Order: sequence, then C-alpha cells, then structure tokens
Amino acid sequence: MRTQIFFKLLVAAVIVIAVATITLDFAVRRSWEASLRQQITLSLTQKAELFAHEVQDVSRPSLPQDVSEISTAANARATVINNSGKVLADSEANPPEMENHATRPEFIAALQGHTGSNARRSHTLGIEFLYVAAPIHGGAVRLAYPLTEIRETVGEVRKTLIEASALALFIA
Repeated sequence: MRTQIFFKLLVAAVIVIAVATITLDFAVRRSWEASLRQQITLSLTQKAELFAHEVQDVSRPSLPQDVSEISTAANARATVINNSGKVLADSEANPPEMENHATRPEFIAALQGHTGSNARRSHTLGIEFLYVAAPIHGGAVRLAYPLTEIRETVGEVRKTLIEASALALFIA
C-alpha cells in the first residue's frame, strides 16, 4: 500500500515537473528570442546608420575597403547597393555574382529614405540573416547579422533549463 502511494506521488511529481519545464521552456524561449532579436535589430540599425554616414555615396572609390573595414567593426556582413539594386560591394561575396537586390524589403525602405529591416534566408550564402539597410546618395548600405547566433544562445538557455529540471526531478 505504501509503495503504491509512493509511486503515485512520484509520478505526480514527475508530471508536475515535466509540465512546468515545458511551460517554462516555451515561455522563456519565445521571450528570450524576441528580446535578443529586438536588441540585435536596434544595434544593427544604429550600426547601419553609422555605416551610411561613413560611406555617404555609392560612387565613393574606396567602397570595397570601406565595406571590409565596416564589416569587421560591426561584426556583420556589409553591402553597398546602388539605386537599381546592383550590389557594388559586399564583405562576404563577389558582387558581380550576386543577384539584383531591388525587390528586397529593407532596400526598398532605404530607397524611400528610411532605415528598413527584414529577416530571411540569404540567396548567396544560404543562411538566415537579419538585414538592416540605410539610405545613402545613389543607393543604400546594408548590414546583415546571422540569426543562427540567436538560436545558439536560446539553445544554451534551453539546455540550462532542462538540466535544472532534471535536478529538480532527481531531488523529487
């Protein structure tokens, strides 16, 4: 009789801990990811505006060097695009091999005079990026941050949560 009560209590504790873990995982992961994305968007927007202030014009002769330096300083992929959507310089790809960017939402916003952002998979590199573009004379500058880094950070938080739940289950 006591053994049955013990096992029922143990099963109840396991269920409560499992439900709490799943609920926390869902809530924490979504909240944490949204917060990280918001912070990265704000930071990338500020960096893109500084990038635009630095470059100012697509006809600048030192674009490839500028893009390389800014990419390193911003810890992001950097691109300069002219009004027609042609890539003039990119820190991670060969511009003549890149497709036209005229239909990209962040580029369209930049051509309309505001800083624009969008998240999508890169056609050139095949990974998901958060893109932010800012207007300059004759086109736009754009910075891109790989979203895989957000997923890695969220994965680390998730792992810690699961470890803590396993410890709680052991103690129970």
